[in-house]
Amino acid sequence: MLPFSELTIPSGADILHSLEDFMLQNGWEEAVVVCAIGSVQDLVFATPIQNELPLRVSTFPCWGAAEILSFNGEIMLKERMDPALKDVYPVKESPLFTHIHASCARAGGQVTGGGLWGGKAFRSLRVFLYRV
Repeated sequence: MLPFSELTIPSGADILHSLEDFMLQNGWEEAVVVCAIGSVQDLVFATPIQNELPLRVSTFPCWGAAEILSFNGEIMLKERMDPALKDVYPVKESPLFTHIHASCARAGGQVTGGGLWGGKAFRSLRVFLYRV
């Protein structure tokens, strides 16, 4: 398999689970998420709530359909992740750490973004990944 791949996440599919499934099915241990294009819905973002470390975040929903504007990050085995982030990200059963930053535009041109903690593809979402 080439180091560069495209994943199309279909309508209604969970974005983070789809990315993790792709990584596990293809035996990838680490990837850079270069970008994505498409539409999304019901995203959950996280942003810092203070200007000091250790990092503390708060999550907020972005309900409804939106167009993705930016989408990049990294996915790796949990043992390779920054130890300082282990306390920030919720414990999941996946062996992977998925760290995506995204922004989207909703009706009326309202733009929001942050660390992506959840959401689904609306029509579809094409994600471009580079295997490290």
